[in-house]
Amino acid sequence: MKNRLFRQIFVACMLVFALSFGVMTAVVVNFYESKNRQELSERMMYLATILDVEGWEFLTQMEHSANTRVTLIAPDGTVRYDSQRNAQVLGNHAQREEVREALEEGCGESIRYSETLRKHTANYTVLLKSGDVLRLSARRNTVPELLVTMLNPMMAVICMAVLLSLLLASWYTKKLLEPIIRMDVEQPDDRDVYEEMKPFVRRIAAQNQQIYKQMEALREEHRRQDEMRREFTANVSHELKTPLTSISGFAEIIRDGFVQQQDIPHFAGNIYKEAQRLIALVNDILKLSRLEEGVNVHDEMVQVDMDAVCREVVERLGMTAEKRGISLKCEGEPAMVLGVRNMLEEIVYNVCDNAIKYNREGGIVHICTKIVENEVCVTVQDTGIGIPADEIDRIFERFYRVNKSHSKEVGGTGLGLSIVKHGMAYHHARVTLDSQVDVGTQVGLWFPHTAPDGSLCAVPLDNS
Repeated sequence: MKNRLFRQIFVACMLVFALSFGVMTAVVVNFYESKNRQELSERMMYLATILDVEGWEFLTQMEHSANTRVTLIAPDGTVRYDSQRNAQVLGNHAQREEVREALEEGCGESIRYSETLRKHTANYTVLLKSGDVLRLSARRNTVPELLVTMLNPMMAVICMAVLLSLLLASWYTKKLLEPIIRMDVEQPDDRDVYEEMKPFVRRIAAQNQQIYKQMEALREEHRRQDEMRREFTANVSHELKTPLTSISGFAEIIRDGFVQQQDIPHFAGNIYKEAQRLIALVNDILKLSRLEEGVNVHDEMVQVDMDAVCREVVERLGMTAEKRGISLKCEGEPAMVLGVRNMLEEIVYNVCDNAIKYNREGGIVHICTKIVENEVCVTVQDTGIGIPADEIDRIFERFYRVNKSHSKEVGGTGLGLSIVKHGMAYHHARVTLDSQVDVGTQVGLWFPHTAPDGSLCAVPLDNS
């Protein structure tokens, strides 16, 4: 930018100089010609006065300048006298413009190329009392000729002009850019800049503020993620330690022979139970990790009927519900969504599994699929223990359990609803939850509905 601005200022200075030089040259040439004309006119009047008194023979007695030609022409055009040529060899001048004007109007002038002098001449004539025409001719210098004669001083002036333009362009460029260079882009202040730049400076300041806020938000997000990572690590360590400790304890008792033969199946059953709990926990951690990282499960998005998904889940959980005497009811209508089928099954399975685990003996779990205002809604309603109002916002956190003792009894890992949350986010869907203690809980899974051709019928809503 600096070099470009310098060049522009330098070119502008040179253009101004060239224009000024041209105007000054025209003025000088015009002044020079006006001065020569005035001098010739004065000399011609002087000679005309003398010749009217002394006669034309007086011309032969005068000394004439080499730069000025004096010619006396008779009324018929015959040359009587010429200061630079033999009058007898000169042709008739009756048709010369300046001679005709003098004969007709008393005086005349012309500028033309003289074949006699081989030069451009300025000719001035006056009619004498004798009827003769007196003509004074002087060489007329053209502009190129004048420039050639002034070549040396002109070169000096041009060099000075170029040097002055360079200095002026350098100084003005530095002066013009000084407020810009001095400006602090991190903390811009519009009090010491050009008026035209103030909107730009204010915009930089506003963008800086926005960047600072975004950076602060990123730092806060990073800090929060670090806390969540540490909390996750601690929770995973704790959750893994508990079943491993139980397995190790039971195995140690059997190894050391402190268990009677008839009690070994009991202890082996406990080891199996804790091992299954450990396997379930590891599987849930892996699922959650992949969802949080946005890793696809290598399945493409396809058209999925959520009513069919719900019926398959009910069939899978039928035996579990039967053991606890819980009645599963599933109803609804075909409702298509765009998603990963096995992930959608996992979402519905986790919600329904929780509804069974945290239900009462002989309770009911009601699953319903319907289309509501261009959204597919899957509701899972149970008659279980419910969730306290102050804990509803936390149940989607990893490893959070409302009733820890009950969770251990039913084998919960504390990751089911967290998997539901991330799976719904993956499908641009939302979750709603309504619960009352000792009454029951209703979970709503809301998906964007798709038409038979696969296009969305509604804009996806934000997750709750």
